[in-house]
Amino acid sequence: MDTLDKYLIRELIIYFVLVLIGISALAVGIDFLSKFWSAGIPFGRAMEIYLYKIPKATQQFVPVAALMATLLVLSTMSRSNEILALYASGVSPVRIVSTFIAAIATLSTVTFLLFDPLLPLFEQKKNQLEAGKSGAEVAKFQADGSRYGFWYRSNDLIYHVGTFNPKTNTLQDLDLYFLGPEFQILKKIRAKEAKFEDGDWSILDGVMVEYPLENPFPKSESFKEIRDIIRENPSDYQTVEIEETTMRLRDLRKFIERSHRYGVDMTVQRVSYHERVAHVFSPLIFVLLGLSFSLSPFKNQSPAKGVALSFLLVFVYLILSKMSLSVGRGGRIPPMVAAWLPNMLFLGLAGVKLVKK
Repeated sequence: MDTLDKYLIRELIIYFVLVLIGISALAVGIDFLSKFWSAGIPFGRAMEIYLYKIPKATQQFVPVAALMATLLVLSTMSRSNEILALYASGVSPVRIVSTFIAAIATLSTVTFLLFDPLLPLFEQKKNQLEAGKSGAEVAKFQADGSRYGFWYRSNDLIYHVGTFNPKTNTLQDLDLYFLGPEFQILKKIRAKEAKFEDGDWSILDGVMVEYPLENPFPKSESFKEIRDIIRENPSDYQTVEIEETTMRLRDLRKFIERSHRYGVDMTVQRVSYHERVAHVFSPLIFVLLGLSFSLSPFKNQSPAKGVALSFLLVFVYLILSKMSLSVGRGGRIPPMVAAWLPNMLFLGLAGVKLVKK
C-alpha cells in the first residue's frame, strides 16, 4: 500500500463514518419525533426502544454512506485539481477504482459480520419493549433464550408448545395432533412436559385420545411416558420466530428450508433472505455508481452536487427496490430476481458510464 492508497482510504473512511453517523442519527431522530407523541408510552421506555433501533438504521444506511463518501471524496479532489494531477502523473482510473472497491468491500464485510449476529438481538428486545415488557423482563427473556406459545409442524404431526427451555431441553404444555392423508385428526396427545434424553423426547404425564375412522366415539387413555413421537432436536426450536428480522441470516435460511419441506409457502421469507444478501453487496454497487458519476479531472463537481446526486440515486434505487420486492412477494418473479434486480440495474448503469470514461 503506497501513499496514494493510504490517502484515498483515509479520506474515504473519514467521510464514510461521518455520513453514516449523521444520516442514521437523523433518521432515528425524525422517526422518534414523528411517532413518540402519538405512541402513548413513557419517555424512558420510548428512549430505550429507539436506542435499540439505532443498529438497524446504521446497517440500512451503509450503502448510502458508501455512495455519499465516494462522491464527496472525489468531488473535493476534483475541485482542488487532485484528480487532474493524478491523471497527469500517469495514475489510471482503474487504479483509483480498485482502491475504492477494496476499501468499501472491507467495510461492507466488517459491517455484515458485526450486524448479522447483533441485529436479531436488538430487534427482539425492541419488539418486546414495544409489546409492553419491562427492561428487566426483556433481559430475563434474552438470558435464558426461552420460546413461548408457538406452533410446529413435522410431516403429519402438528403441535403447540407452551414453553421451550433450551437450558433444560424441556417442552411444557404440549398439544400434539396427528393428521391423516385428508388432514383429519387421527390422534391427539395432551401432556404437561417433554424432556430430551438420550437423543429422543420423552413425553410425560399426559392423555392420548384416538379418533378411529370406523368408530364415531374417541378412545382416550392416560400415560406416564411415551417416546418416538417428536423427531426434532432442541436446536430446531431456536428458529421458530415468525419474524425474519429476529433471525440471523443462516438461521433464516435453515428456517426457510425446513418450512419448505413441510409444505409451507415461504415466498415472502425467501424474498427477505435474498434482500438481506443483496444488501451486503449494495455498497460495492453504489461505490461503482459514485465513481462513474464523479471520476472526472475537471472542476465540474462540488460537494453540494455530490450530496444532491446521492439523494437522487438513492431515491431512484429505493423506488426500484420497493417495486421489485413487492412483485417478488406476490410470486410474480423469483425471489432472487426480486432482491437483486435493483443492484443489477445500477451495476449495469455504473459499468456503462465507467467504460465511456
